[in-house]
Formats: sequence, structure tokens, C-alpha cells
Amino acid sequence: MSNKNWSQITAVYFDIRMVRIFLLGIISGFPWVLIGSSLSLWLKEDGLSRSTIGWAGLIFGVYAINFLWAPLIDRLRVPFLTSFLGHRRGWIIVAQLIIVVCLLFWSILNPTEQLWLVIGVGLVIAIASATQDITIDALRIEQIEQHETLSMAAGAAIAVVGWWTGYKVGGIVALFTADFFQKAGYQNYWQISFVLLCLVVVLCSMGLLFVKEKTANDRIKSQLESEESVKRNLSSFGNLA
Repeated sequence: MSNKNWSQITAVYFDIRMVRIFLLGIISGFPWVLIGSSLSLWLKEDGLSRSTIGWAGLIFGVYAINFLWAPLIDRLRVPFLTSFLGHRRGWIIVAQLIIVVCLLFWSILNPTEQLWLVIGVGLVIAIASATQDITIDALRIEQIEQHETLSMAAGAAIAVVGWWTGYKVGGIVALFTADFFQKAGYQNYWQISFVLLCLVVVLCSMGLLFVKEKTANDRIKSQLESEESVKRNLSSFGNLA
């Protein structure tokens, strides 16, 4: 491979759009810490059985069916937020707000006495996270034009790196704060940790401001161009047949 090709490949990763895609990946990956390792450890350290923790893990099933309400999210406007931030970012902020409220709700619950309420709140977090994934994926795709095949491949890789960064960094913050307050003698150390994790969600929301979103007119124009491209490809295939 020539030096020119290597420089072209390397330059793709220094595109500002890759930073935006990275930020979107972090936002997408962070909630998995809450309903995954954090919830599991919280329940385990409160003395709940492994089978109970296993049943709690079923809330991840929400991610497999978020396509059911994806068309609704694509069409419904969020009052004020849509006009101020854009359609995609508006929905992400709504999901982030729901996650923050749920974390604050977790901070006043006791799993031993209110297990099903704890799991119910976890389910709401999963639904909010799965919903924001719908808009995050759409927003990520819109960052790169259809003809930029090299950037598409790089964007897919960066999205994965961002997701794991959000998951791992979120896990470090959750476990560090829980361990710190446990050693400090607090009985409700996980609840305190959840309150502090709200700050991470807020930081993610602030990072969202650096991600540009297409206007409705630009989105319609891109969609029409995509449809025309598909029609041309189909007609070419028909001529070959």
C-alpha cells in the first residue's frame, strides 16, 4: 500500500466527525453499566440470590425490540427540544433526563425491601437507553455522506470504540465511588454512587451539543438522493437481466 493511501486512511480518523461519533458511542454505552454490572453488584451485595439477579437481567431484552417504536420516535417531535436542538438530539436529551430521574429514584430504594420496584426502574432505564439508541444510530449515520465509503468504515469502528469507552469509564466511576463510600462507612454506598452517576449523564448531554444534526430539509434532501440512487441501481440491474 502506498504512502498516499496510508495518509488518506489515517486522515479519516482525524476528521471532526469521528469525534462526534465517538461521543455518541459513549452516550450509547454508558447506560449498560447501570442495568448491567452496577445493578447486578447492588443486588448481590444486598444478599439477593443469583437466580433473582438472573431474572433482573431480562430487562436487556428491551434492546431487541426497540425497532417496534422506532417509527414513532422518527415521527414524533419533542416540544421545544426539537426546535432548539433538532429532532434526534431532542429525543436523546429526553432519554437522558429519564435516566437521571431513574438514578435518583434508585438512590432512595432498598433492593431487599423493594426489589420489584428496583427492577421496574431498571426496566425504565433500559427502555430509555434503547430509545436513545434509535436516535443515536440515526444521528451517527447522518454524520457521513453516502458516497464516503472510507469514512463509513472508520465511523463504524469509532462508534464501537466510543461504546466500550462509555461502558468501561462508566463502570470505573460506578465501582470506584461505591467502593469509596463503602470504605468511608456509608451503608447506602450504592445509592450515593447512583446520585454521582447522574453527573456523568449530564456530561454526556453536554457533549451532545458538539454533535451537529441535519435540518429537516437537509434530511429530506438526503433521503430523496438515497432513493434515487437505489432506483438507478435497480434499473441498472434490470438492464443487465
